[in-house]
Amino acid sequence: MWDTLNNQLLLLATLIGAIASVPILVEYLIDRRKRKERLSLALDDEAVDDLHPRVAGLDELLAENADLIDRARDPAPYRPLTLGNEILILGRPQTGKRSLAQRIAKEARFDRLVTVYNPRNKDALAKAKSLLHGHKRKKAMLLLPRIDLVFQDPDEDLRAELDALIETTTNKENVLVVGTAVEFEADSELDNVFGTKLVLPGTPRSEDPARHVGEEARRMLTQVIRFYLKDATDAGFALAGMTPDEFVMRVLQRVGNPAEVEDIVALCRTRSIHRRRTGKTTGLEIDADVLSRAMDRVIVNVDAPPRRNPPHAEGRGA
Repeated sequence: MWDTLNNQLLLLATLIGAIASVPILVEYLIDRRKRKERLSLALDDEAVDDLHPRVAGLDELLAENADLIDRARDPAPYRPLTLGNEILILGRPQTGKRSLAQRIAKEARFDRLVTVYNPRNKDALAKAKSLLHGHKRKKAMLLLPRIDLVFQDPDEDLRAELDALIETTTNKENVLVVGTAVEFEADSELDNVFGTKLVLPGTPRSEDPARHVGEEARRMLTQVIRFYLKDATDAGFALAGMTPDEFVMRVLQRVGNPAEVEDIVALCRTRSIHRRRTGKTTGLEIDADVLSRAMDRVIVNVDAPPRRNPPHAEGRGA
């Protein structure tokens, strides 16, 4: 009799526990469904062939950056260069930043475009990393609209998730990371993450900020410039129309740290390779125009747009 009673009490306790856990289970399932719905709105993975971007007025900008597109399309000739695969597109809201990124993906013959519409969604960043890992046999662009909002967010976990995403893709030949931004400040963390910047036509640009470089730092930067210049000349690149001292002085007038020097010389080499590949030159030449364009891609200062409303992540039509 006691065994029967114990079994009944055990069954009753089990039923009570199960009933008590039902609300928790239901709440978990509802929360999981909501997270999936938010994720589907924050992330897209689409075939580049299906894209039809409108880039009216941006043809000249595309032509000016044909070397970057060529490098993304055919990285083999550019492989020795130490240049990250991150590009930041700067411009006011609704000026075609995302359309330009899509056009670059098409021109570079990419297969997939992974867009994180809200880069402040940690789940979306983690999912994007997983998707790009799955595209290891395909060429993919990771598009992060309004990436500047992440750098305005004090959430350290969010920044860690973004850093992990970029770190896992920065050296992959099959992935190009493109961010778009409305607000940008020279020498900021955002500036440090993206070595190459493209500024849309009509974006107000201010003078380069005063770089307070001490005499000791200036001597160090001079040595860094000469190091990367020698590395380029040893690789077969030649200065045209300027001496090594003139090259050093031109760069020294604008740079503020060694990373900028490395990016500038790498972009000089990129443009020189492309000019030879397209028959514009017979050799690997770095002239004043090549150097000026390289510096304009690395050292950027744009005027902040007027603040009317609180910032929001760019929508799908931005």
